[in-house]
Amino acid sequence: MDRKPYPDTNVDIESAKPLENMCVLVAFANGDIKTYDVKQLFDELPQFKVLEDINIFNGLKYGRYAVYWNNELDIAETELWYNGIAYNLSDLK
Repeated sequence: MDRKPYPDTNVDIESAKPLENMCVLVAFANGDIKTYDVKQLFDELPQFKVLEDINIFNGLKYGRYAVYWNNELDIAETELWYNGIAYNLSDLK
C-alpha cells in the first residue's frame, strides 16, 4: 500500500461496526461516513484471512485511530478514509 499524506481534515474514528460481506462501516469526526471492504487486504496481507470467520470479524473494535480485532489485526483511520467508499445514510432505509 502506498503511504499517503495525512488528510487536511479530522479523520479520527467516531464509530465503526461490521457489515455483511466483510465490510466495515466507519463514521469519522469530520462527518464522513464510509464503508471499507476488508477483503481487499487478503492478497497483500494474508493474516487478515482469519477474518473470514464471521465470529472473529464481528468482534470488531475501534478507537480514534484504527479499527481492530486483536493486537495483530488493525486498519488505520487514514487507510479506512482514503480507501473507503462514501456511504449515503439514505442507504440504511
